[in-house]
Amino acid sequence: MSIAYKFRYNMNSTKKAIFASVLLACLFNGRQADAQPRGVSGIVIEKYAPQSGSFPACTHIDHSGKVEIVTSGDRLFYRADSKSPFRQSPISVLADAHAVVFNPIEKRFYATDTGNHRLITFADPASDQWDDFATSLAGVKLQRPHDIVCDAATGWMYALNPNSGQVFRFMGSGSSVSVLDLSKHLGYSRALTISDGTLYVVGSSHGVVVEVTDFEKQEFEIHSSFGKKTNAVAGSWQGTGLVPNDVDFYQGYWYATSYFCPTYAGEHNCDEHKFIRFKTWRDFKDGTWEDLSHLLPGKVVPYFLTPHSKGLDIGVFSHETRGASACIYRLTTATTEQ
Repeated sequence: MSIAYKFRYNMNSTKKAIFASVLLACLFNGRQADAQPRGVSGIVIEKYAPQSGSFPACTHIDHSGKVEIVTSGDRLFYRADSKSPFRQSPISVLADAHAVVFNPIEKRFYATDTGNHRLITFADPASDQWDDFATSLAGVKLQRPHDIVCDAATGWMYALNPNSGQVFRFMGSGSSVSVLDLSKHLGYSRALTISDGTLYVVGSSHGVVVEVTDFEKQEFEIHSSFGKKTNAVAGSWQGTGLVPNDVDFYQGYWYATSYFCPTYAGEHNCDEHKFIRFKTWRDFKDGTWEDLSHLLPGKVVPYFLTPHSKGLDIGVFSHETRGASACIYRLTTATTEQ
């Protein structure tokens, strides 16, 4: 980013100090110099679960009524309501599970059994009963499927092959399966999001978000992020630009996480811009976002986001020390439903 500044010769020291502090704030927040700074007043982020200690791993939390399920590597943790302690599910076949979703039409859960290259389904996390749902979709073999989402309004479900840029759409029964091939536009991709009936595909390594305007017609729009320096599966703001893990909409803002950690950041700050929010995709493109990273612990990776009436939940973990900082944080605002 190249920005030219002009100082008046007779600017006094006080004005210079004020100007310098505003300038540094703009640069730190990844904004153009003429952008108006926005505060983060009214935002609170607190640890939500577990109440003490850490999960063995943590990438995602799903809410279905009062039931909460956390994906935790090779296990699932669940509870029947927010007042109860989390329990380990007896389902013990998972390898590096990344996401879980409830299908309200079938009244069943679907999980990405990422390390086993498949999707599984189950009715009750308290039971050890489960079914192998799919190892391939639309004739395409699943390879480390990361995310799975359900559009409750239509019954369509979506899953993602992260390396190939393929997005699958299917009904819970496995019927009417189709695939959207975004391999020409995406590198490594971690997440899917449905907001207001629209599907979004998060292109992690390329720092883009693909808005699917019509899945049936294979129509989409690509939103590129500001300040992208190089394609990478992880990194730092200064070294790579954004490497988004997830993007989701909550109470008037888009929120985005990035895979920044000490291992991949090297000499750069791994916490800068790892958690941001912005109003519009134009803001995403221009870099006029708010950096909320300081509201999370340092040196942890914020991963999948889960918006709901009580807040915006953020799954976090330590890339370097697994099981030491794996938990769910919850963001609330002044307008969050209490």
